[in-house]
Amino acid sequence: MKLGVSVIIQIREMKQSDLSTIARVNVEVFRETHRGIVPQAFIADLSYERAEQRFRRMLAKKERKAALFVAEDGYSIIGYAMGGLAREKVQDFDSELYGIYILPTHHGMGVGRNLVSAIAKYLKEHNAHSMFVVVFSDNMSARNFYQALGGQKVYVRTIELCGENIQEVIYGWSSLDGLFHK
Repeated sequence: MKLGVSVIIQIREMKQSDLSTIARVNVEVFRETHRGIVPQAFIADLSYERAEQRFRRMLAKKERKAALFVAEDGYSIIGYAMGGLAREKVQDFDSELYGIYILPTHHGMGVGRNLVSAIAKYLKEHNAHSMFVVVFSDNMSARNFYQALGGQKVYVRTIELCGENIQEVIYGWSSLDGLFHK
């Protein structure tokens, strides 16, 4: 992104025709963001096709009330956020931010904050009251982002990924109200 160039970012609910682009953003951003954080074997195994299939499966589970919002810069999708009802029990949190991925060229422009706002508003409209997100412990930029949004550290856990132990941090918001623009 060139300095001095004004870009209007639009946030909207995704369309089925967006899924292949969303999958591409997911894989590219994951590869760049998580290099050195997760095992290289895991990163090497990522594919656009499997990512798109995973999104289709998640969105097909209507009981989760999942939604996916995209950010566009007028030309193309530059990021997305997905959320829905909690997929696992984490204290009393009833919904979850499943993921948020934004192309590095658009970091620091408020895109992430606006995507989280759209997800929080959607979840509130679907009777959710609180939300959590899971992030790799070594992903400090994501952790700083969630803390800046008022996320409170709930706990740390260890998972196994490709034979390696990786720590995750769970952040939570006891109320969605502070996350969306009214």
